[in-house]
Amino acid sequence: MKKIVIIIAIVSCALTAQITTKSSDVFEELESGNLTLRFANAVNGKPVCGGIVSVETIGEYTTDEEGKIVFPPPAEDGVLRCSIRAEGYIPTEVPVEIMAGTLFFNRVSISPMMDIKFVRIVVDWDKEPRDLDAHFVKSGSTGYHISYRNMKVLSDGSGMLDIDAMQGYGPETITVKEVSTKSLYEYSIYDYTNQNKRNSTGLSDSKATVKVYGDGKLLKVFQVPRKKEGTVWKVFKIELGKVCEINQLTGS
Repeated sequence: MKKIVIIIAIVSCALTAQITTKSSDVFEELESGNLTLRFANAVNGKPVCGGIVSVETIGEYTTDEEGKIVFPPPAEDGVLRCSIRAEGYIPTEVPVEIMAGTLFFNRVSISPMMDIKFVRIVVDWDKEPRDLDAHFVKSGSTGYHISYRNMKVLSDGSGMLDIDAMQGYGPETITVKEVSTKSLYEYSIYDYTNQNKRNSTGLSDSKATVKVYGDGKLLKVFQVPRKKEGTVWKVFKIELGKVCEINQLTGS
């Protein structure tokens, strides 16, 4: 059984409940015709209030106490650039996909400011599967494996799993204080919920999005391959200090 972890939260709003995509969003959107996009702190899952969000071709908005913005849909479906700037957070730009006049996915977790040497990896996903697990592995004699089984490592500095999300949505976040240019690192997502179903499409259908922060900025954004079978998403590796895409789903 997975362990429950107690963390010290960095509070970004007066609210204390972890941000979730609420069913009320759906009803509100049906009634108003507008779209809802929510932003969360990647370290503690709490809403990001007062952030300035720019949605390409649509306009600029400020996140409310629930970390959300509401905006009208574009005239045509497609992928828009969406950027957010908020005090104490790293500026983040992500693609926002509109399908059939609705948002394909409406959650974005962003990283608080951190030391320029740090690397932070954040995954968000939909309500299902309930439990996706992030794994960050360093190879070699000074290697380690950060996951829910080993949430803190100290072998070459320090790193930790900030949040182990087990109820869907995420964020599940790993922070590493130093990455060596002489070592190889790999990051993967495991579908713990469907681990015994090698042909499951649950992970592919999860709408999972991974953001990689380093050098004090957002470096990469990866989205899970769609309509594929597999319970392990091999997302990327870090080699010679560079983030290199893998983006493959496998059965193990």
